[in-house]
Amino acid sequence: MELLKKYFEEVSKDLVLDDFNIKEQSMRLPARKHYWVAQLIKSKIKRNQIFEKKKTLKKKITKEVIASSPVKLSQSAAEQAAERHESISTLTAEIKELDLVIEYLDKVEKVMSQMSFDVKNAVEIMKMEQI
Repeated sequence: MELLKKYFEEVSKDLVLDDFNIKEQSMRLPARKHYWVAQLIKSKIKRNQIFEKKKTLKKKITKEVIASSPVKLSQSAAEQAAERHESISTLTAEIKELDLVIEYLDKVEKVMSQMSFDVKNAVEIMKMEQI
């Protein structure tokens, strides 16, 4: 959740738009869009890596459960036991957290894409105020 909190703070700074910083924000906008899209892709890559790690670990733990069981277990029963293993639970929690981060970054990317219209509208308002 620390990553999500960090992103909340960064996005709130990126979305501040007023009379004094409008030119600076409009000039920085393409770079900030790129930054947020890059963060989104990095998060998706990390999620996929953790998912693969979980899959591999689950297979390993399932084999261990079957081998160490005094009675014959079905594959599905061994997989259920493996799902309750602490390391699998930790990876599942990480995946859920990354899913939230990815969902948030998707929305941030959409907001940043619309920001150029907001800048344009703000400039138009400033022009009308000067008339």
